[in-house]
Amino acid sequence: MSDMEGRRTGAGGTLLAVVRIAIGWHFLYEGLWKLMQEKGWSCASYLDAAQGPLAGLFKWMSSQGWLVAIGDYAVMIGLTLIGISLITGVLARVASIFGIALMAMFYCCQPPEPFAEAFSGADGRFFILERNAIESIGLLLIAVTPCWRGFVRTLLPGILVLVVFGGAFWHQCRIGAFKHVEAVTSATVKVHKFVALDALKKPFTDRTTVGGVEISRLALGGDLISGRSHARDLIWTDEFMRRYNSGATLERTIHYCLKCGIDTVFAEANLRSSLFEQARKSGGRLKFFANCASAQEARAAADGGARSVYLRPELADELAKKGDAEGLKAIFAAFKATALSVGVGAEDVATVKFCVANGVVPDYWVLAYHSLNYAAATMKPRCNNIWCEDPVAAAAYMKTRKEPWVAIRVLAGGALQPVDAYHFARDGGASAVAIDLLDYRIVETVNDATLTRDEYQKKKAPKGKTPPGPSSPAAKGAKGKEKTK
Repeated sequence: MSDMEGRRTGAGGTLLAVVRIAIGWHFLYEGLWKLMQEKGWSCASYLDAAQGPLAGLFKWMSSQGWLVAIGDYAVMIGLTLIGISLITGVLARVASIFGIALMAMFYCCQPPEPFAEAFSGADGRFFILERNAIESIGLLLIAVTPCWRGFVRTLLPGILVLVVFGGAFWHQCRIGAFKHVEAVTSATVKVHKFVALDALKKPFTDRTTVGGVEISRLALGGDLISGRSHARDLIWTDEFMRRYNSGATLERTIHYCLKCGIDTVFAEANLRSSLFEQARKSGGRLKFFANCASAQEARAAADGGARSVYLRPELADELAKKGDAEGLKAIFAAFKATALSVGVGAEDVATVKFCVANGVVPDYWVLAYHSLNYAAATMKPRCNNIWCEDPVAAAAYMKTRKEPWVAIRVLAGGALQPVDAYHFARDGGASAVAIDLLDYRIVETVNDATLTRDEYQKKKAPKGKTPPGPSSPAAKGAKGKEKTK
């Protein structure tokens, strides 16, 4: 071999060693990160979110507790051992083969397009290729190329890298950096604070009756699913929400709701069939309250399995502002002809008063109701993301009505946290609360919604500080109202 060939071989071997150590570092980090999780790590959520031709198999695996338990340890320990082997070079070619097998499983579970729909919660996907496939190519190169170049050139550098890795990892553990890390791994979908089903403490069991139908007191709102984001000047969000809440994401949203005890949805009538289909895939049934703008929509919803129909808030408000009592009575009568229970929606409590004054008394009300305890509500001039101008007055009036009422628009266009909004509406007297929950917020919302008000306030309080006093719509509403004067 000439000197030139030797230098080329040496340079290639060094570069391959760098690739091997880098991939090993990734594997080792992922394995140790999972092992360090205080509440444990599980592959169940990854399997449950499976897509593509083999989705049925992986979802079946996620339902088998014993298989998930084996898989958890196999992934955590496998990643760790493969990482150590790749870094040190000891049995690196064998470890590469096991690594490729692991990457292949991840790829088949959640393949990229065109084998599955675009996965909104994942990154590193490039049409057919994705990060697992690309890393597997690197592992394949290691598997077919001799890696051992002696103690000094292979094992010693690996040991030094492990020492550096160990020091960095120990430092991160010492400062508590791993408690809030949202790691991107080959077996972890990166979604902002995605809380999966395995973190569910207990299903939501609080029940109520609305329109003669027993429902979960915490219900799913349909605005974001239909693309009504109420984002004011952000003109791209409606289309974004329609695209996000589709395909696998919508399936996961409905699946999570049913598993968490949320069995009711208040949504536009045209979403009925798609939501029923997703519920069927999850082995459950949804109670659908159809938001309708016409008698035709109400009849179609009734024929399609809706449990109740209610007049769209925007339409009811428009009729009330015009003083069109006859128009309101006519459409209300048409809704009653469906033989279902009928509600009236409103963004303004004045609409409720107008209906009552003109003899239109539904089986229940669907009313925009939220706290004013957010920054935009106190802006001058007044911001336009307020759907409930005076929550104190609204709650006081609704207490005079014997009909149940459902709180909607509780997040004030995304200005409030779901759990805060739920507790506020419940304390204000709402019989049920319909919240537009995104898939990754469902479990954490249910976990906190099952707490009592005092338990929730105690949990929210920073460590070492006394939790705030009992919350009440009157107190929060008055505070917000005072600031906007």
